[in-house]
Amino acid sequence: MRWVAGMTLGALLVAARPVAAQQWAPGTSIDLVRRAAAQRSSRDADSAFTNWHARAHGIVRFTSLTGDAPNQIERVLRADELRVDVFGAWPGRTKQVIVAWRDTSFLPNTMRYHRDHLGIVANDFGGTIRIGDGDEVRDLIHPLSVPGLEHYRFAIGDTIVIATARDRVRVVAVSVRPADANAAGVVGTLYLDVDRAALVRFRFTFTPASYRDATVADLTVTLENSLREGARWLPWRQSIAIRRGSPLLELPWQTVIRGDWEIDDYAQDALPPFDRFTGAPIDGLRRPAPGATWDGPLAGLLTTMPANDADIERAQRDARLALGRSLDGLPGLRFFGRGLGDFLRINRVEGVTPGFGLRLALGAAVTARGQAGIGLSDHRVVGQVELTRAYRQGTITLSAGRVIQDVGDVPVISSMVNSLATVFAGRDHGDYTLIEHAGVRLATTLSGGNLTLEAGREWSRSVAAAFVALDGTMRPNPALGVGAATVGRLAFWHRNAAGDGWAVGVDGGRAGSSWGRATIGGQGTLPIGHDALVFQADLGAGTADLPAYRSFVLGGWGSLVGVPDRSIGGRRSARAELAWAMPVSIGMPPLANPLRLRLPSALSLVAGAAIAGGPMPGLPWQASGRIEAAAGLRLDLWGRLVRLESGFALRTGRVAFTVDLHPDWWRYF
Repeated sequence: MRWVAGMTLGALLVAARPVAAQQWAPGTSIDLVRRAAAQRSSRDADSAFTNWHARAHGIVRFTSLTGDAPNQIERVLRADELRVDVFGAWPGRTKQVIVAWRDTSFLPNTMRYHRDHLGIVANDFGGTIRIGDGDEVRDLIHPLSVPGLEHYRFAIGDTIVIATARDRVRVVAVSVRPADANAAGVVGTLYLDVDRAALVRFRFTFTPASYRDATVADLTVTLENSLREGARWLPWRQSIAIRRGSPLLELPWQTVIRGDWEIDDYAQDALPPFDRFTGAPIDGLRRPAPGATWDGPLAGLLTTMPANDADIERAQRDARLALGRSLDGLPGLRFFGRGLGDFLRINRVEGVTPGFGLRLALGAAVTARGQAGIGLSDHRVVGQVELTRAYRQGTITLSAGRVIQDVGDVPVISSMVNSLATVFAGRDHGDYTLIEHAGVRLATTLSGGNLTLEAGREWSRSVAAAFVALDGTMRPNPALGVGAATVGRLAFWHRNAAGDGWAVGVDGGRAGSSWGRATIGGQGTLPIGHDALVFQADLGAGTADLPAYRSFVLGGWGSLVGVPDRSIGGRRSARAELAWAMPVSIGMPPLANPLRLRLPSALSLVAGAAIAGGPMPGLPWQASGRIEAAAGLRLDLWGRLVRLESGFALRTGRVAFTVDLHPDWWRYF
């Protein structure tokens, strides 16, 4: 008999009362929790529910998260799509068989999934919880088990009613945490059907003592069931997300493994073969295999998948409130940096600059970070300290520091490549100011985008070049500082994993006189068959008293290849670029790609133009009011890992060629 879904909790946003105001108690003293544990114990022994079969469809993603929470950007490194047949039989036996599997890699990786990441949780884990074949979490007590009633503390929250034309189901939110906050266990919310004492939904994470892998930062699980024919709550949707970092070093870069599953097509009395339940719990295909029919390219499915960071942060935030402490599985004291340039960089102002940073957790939601470095050519000590407080929708940061800062708002070259160009050819692509600052910053999410507000006091001072390249050359650094100023900045941006989106920014200050500045920019992609048309544009304008260190600069590497580097600029600027991208097949060197992954590359025909106005005397860039245009070829290799570009300036005939990492990685490498 084929079943149809009756009711689901679905995407209802169920909010329990603040946990701090609830009364925590053992499960043995709460009737609903006690009945739910008993119901789970007897469920698998129900002889009326003998044989059944269902089909599961899943997307497993291996992604990177770059940037600081909550303003992080997710990039997919690899994605796998699977179809799994799920079999069940009385009493409580289950078996899964992978019948179809395909994968796509978008960046180099050596990922090998644990077998249980490629299947579903068939019986909400049973009496104990294991994830990652026991390498990540092993044999933790389930809260709705007999020992779980004493191991955990429970708190009753709000009641909601799910209504259909046939029935009304009351569901109660029950918070759960270990009795001992330092013990291994889950922290989350159970949603229980009051009348059936059945588990409807369970979203949870784990205490730090639960993790067996030192690289696991946190692990978040969501199990959703649906009511079938008004009788039984059976698996419907599930997700498991594992966020990883380094136990020694904190960088604004983490990886996430996440599996999202839907289970349907239930059939009762589906008699399996006699040997179906022998062998491994998850059987079938051992690796991706051709032959199955799929609904379009795998990459097209990823745009509709739920975001990792929002789900993870919501579960982690609720767990911090319940436990009163941080649940980060990584050590509280680690080295810290926002990119490789924080540990070693070379520019013509500081010379060779080694540095280091430390990060220290001071409580459930407060983190201190500090960095320091010294330029071996100018002998100037630089660094900064930050104190960050996480709250429900974002972070507040107090900061103070002394840094060497480029005039541009966004990087135009990777730190690694710029350091090499500075040493060997005297081609430093930055123009620098010494900035001393103290202020406060608010970062939050708003309407699907990311908002940052800053206010404070800063002192800008001009600095001179102090380093000479190996070939004996080095251009001077322009005078950009203007002294003390009170400043404020606002930025809002929205961007997807493909890099498309838009951003606006406004900032201003008061030094000897008041000044203001505004920017707007964006990128969009139009698919045309297998090709794509990519358009980028940005505009900027400042007031008459705009200080030199906030001026706009364009040309050359990172903006208009072929036009001399940073040759145009001023108080106003505009730039537009159109690229026709065509997929090409270029193999990666075997040593860098031991698994022989199929990585996408793209060859683009590029045309761009820029103009600057509002002259600023004494600066090397010119506000001529004349359009500078360039055209050329761009090759993005191996999943947007490396970029090669050639450009031809249409007005002067100048030709230039660049080799760098892809711009996605410039902030970090």
